[in-house]
Parts: sequence; structure tokens; C-alpha cells
Amino acid sequence: MNRIPEEQAIAAMTDARRFNEFMGNNRFRQEEYRQLARRVVDLGIPPGGKVLDIGTGPGFVAIEIARLLNGAGVQVVGLDMSPAMLTLAAENATRAGLNGTLIWREGDAQAMPFDPGEFDMVVSNDSLHHWAEPLPIFNEIARVVKNNGGCLIHDSRRLEQVWPRFFAWLIGLTIPGDFRVHYWNSINSSYTPAELRRILAQSRLAGWQVEEGFMDTTIVKARS
Repeated sequence: MNRIPEEQAIAAMTDARRFNEFMGNNRFRQEEYRQLARRVVDLGIPPGGKVLDIGTGPGFVAIEIARLLNGAGVQVVGLDMSPAMLTLAAENATRAGLNGTLIWREGDAQAMPFDPGEFDMVVSNDSLHHWAEPLPIFNEIARVVKNNGGCLIHDSRRLEQVWPRFFAWLIGLTIPGDFRVHYWNSINSSYTPAELRRILAQSRLAGWQVEEGFMDTTIVKARS
């Protein structure tokens, strides 16, 4: 099936708060954020380093990374196009007692407001399917990450086989109706691993690998 694009960002504060409440109270998603943060940390971030979270939303992954690296002098920066989401991210960080180690920036991932080689690690979760043109963003990641830096980009994948779609349908039955639409929109707007490999091969990002999960895809560039 062809990719069906989804809107770039949640702009309205009411919708953003609903998203924040649902995802923040979903123990399965919260465990996913913790696992992703642990993997990012395991890739290796030096003391005093900087981490960028693209499409940070309510900041769940950025906060988990900051929690794991608390005391190491690492700065975590969350980037998002939605001021509403960044407001909620700051609130969540304050509740977690970690706002001092996190910075929230509004901006477009296609033209990020950062210097070349500013970050030791770039991470993104559940944002890739919003990228109508991933190539410029992959090039921007290559620009802002250090030569020996790494990245981890995780997202859903477009489900073209019967069993993954059936499993996704079962999961969808457990999701409230207003979120079920967004859930399927995310899946249908996601990229396949083959599509991502083709785009990455044209990018300036080097040393990447595409890992194929049952219902997700992860792009990994290890630190050297």
C-alpha cells in the first residue's frame, strides 16, 4: 500500500494535553520510552555531552534520557514545531525534577537552529512518519551531530503483511476511539525499511543501519 501522509504536528493545546495524558498514563508506552532511552545511553554519551531529541512532543524520551544521565553533566535538548507540546514537555520535566538538565527549542527539523557538530547523540521517536521529506532532515542530523557522534531514530513501519496488520488491529481495539484514528494514521503514514534505506543512501548521514522489527523500524548510527 502507498504511504498516506499525516499532519506535521499537534498545534492545539487541548489536543496536546489529551495526547500527553493518554501517552503519559499508558504503562506500555512509558516502558517503551524507558527502553529507548536506555538504548540511547548504551550507545555511549560522554560526560558533559549533548543529546538532541527531534520531535520531542511532551518530552517523554528526553526526560528518560536525562533521568538516566542525571549527574553526568549531560544536556538534553528537545526540539519540536509545536509550542503546545513544548509547554507540556517543560511541565513534565519540572514534575520529574529534571527541568534544569533539559532545554526545549521550537524549530523545524529541516533547518535546525543548532551549530554544526553540536551534539554527541541525536534521537527521535515516533516523529519520522510526520516527515514529508526525510532526506533534508537526515542531512541536518548529519550536520548537527559530531563526526564521531551517533543517532537512533525509532518509528512505526507501514504494515504491508497480513499478520502485522492483524496484530495492529487487535492493539487498536484497546485504544480509545479518538486515538484509534491517529494510531492508524501513524501506521499508514510510516515508511517501510526499504524506503528508508533508499533515502538514507542519498543522504550525508554515514554509518547507519536499518533494523526491522515486527511493527517498527529503527535507524541506528553508533558512536565511534
